[in-house]
Amino acid sequence: MHNRREFCQGLILISIATAIEACGGGSSTAPSSLPSIATINGSASGNQIQLTVDGSSSLAAVGSAARVQTSAGSVLVARTAQSTFTALTAICTHEGCTVDEFQGGTYECSCHGSQFSTSGAVVRGPAGSPLRSFATSYAAPNLTITIA
Repeated sequence: MHNRREFCQGLILISIATAIEACGGGSSTAPSSLPSIATINGSASGNQIQLTVDGSSSLAAVGSAARVQTSAGSVLVARTAQSTFTALTAICTHEGCTVDEFQGGTYECSCHGSQFSTSGAVVRGPAGSPLRSFATSYAAPNLTITIA
């Protein structure tokens, strides 16, 4: 009888593990379809992030994007026009992973494949909520992001 109980418990554990893996289970090894986003450094002071966008920056061209890393955390930044940028939280609204891929105006979270536009809108789930956006101001070559 003792062996039968252990056998049944083992089957239950295997079934649970299989179900968790099939649902993604928080794994960061889910296949991704977009290339990794460039990471650049910015400086945080108070509720603002400052960075320089010059010809050598990952944000030099319209249509480009980067993850700006600061002591206060990460922000996704896209250059949507010559003097216009969008800034978004880099934390996926699905399960809190870091959004780390970008191509053709689309950000992707490699944990479970959620995709977002440069405005933060959900393009493809499982995320159901948009990424939080932040105000930007640009006076070449200085970009200021206000985290409020």
